[in-house]
Amino acid sequence: MSNIYTLTNARNERVFIHIMTGHFVSANNHINYYIGTSDIKHNHNVSVDAAMMLSEYYNANGIQVDTVLCLYETQTLGAYLAHELARPNMFRPNPNQTVYVIGSEYDANGKIIFRDNLQRMIKEKNILILISCITSGKTVEQAMESVQYYGGKVVGISSVFSAVESIEGVHVNTLFDKTDIPHYTAYPMHACPYCAQGMPVDAISNGYGYSMLG
Repeated sequence: MSNIYTLTNARNERVFIHIMTGHFVSANNHINYYIGTSDIKHNHNVSVDAAMMLSEYYNANGIQVDTVLCLYETQTLGAYLAHELARPNMFRPNPNQTVYVIGSEYDANGKIIFRDNLQRMIKEKNILILISCITSGKTVEQAMESVQYYGGKVVGISSVFSAVESIEGVHVNTLFDKTDIPHYTAYPMHACPYCAQGMPVDAISNGYGYSMLG
């Protein structure tokens, strides 16, 4: 395994991610960096600051959020984000004080489903999709399809790291992007140069973390 280093946010040094270089396999791509977001998702102090930063975009642009849909163990961050979105501020002095926070459940086909008791938090609601990392945007696209199926409207996408700027016309509000990791590259599985060179895979990764091989 190659170098592991810490990358701090340019606007807040208390918000950081860990970067690991190597050959990684994700659900849809082979990638040359693993982005470690565990502290932002699970460390109280880091998560609070990250949520405050993410909320600024929605408050400044007057985007009403009713529900935060959390993908890949982002519920802690989502709860702090909902708290910030529900607070009065100079841009929105009288916001709606109810912001729901829900996790994701998948059916046998990998589609996000919402049980009957949660559907009221989706139907006719403004939904913010929260995710740790976005590479191609396919996971978020699938989440957007599910939200629309249940009658909700996606008004925002937030992430810790994103390699894309928008998905289905919705801006991605992110803490880190490709300007922070300029050499970050995702390759289709059939066109991975590391595989072509016979370089072994270091780890299998997804939104929950990574598992080393060998």
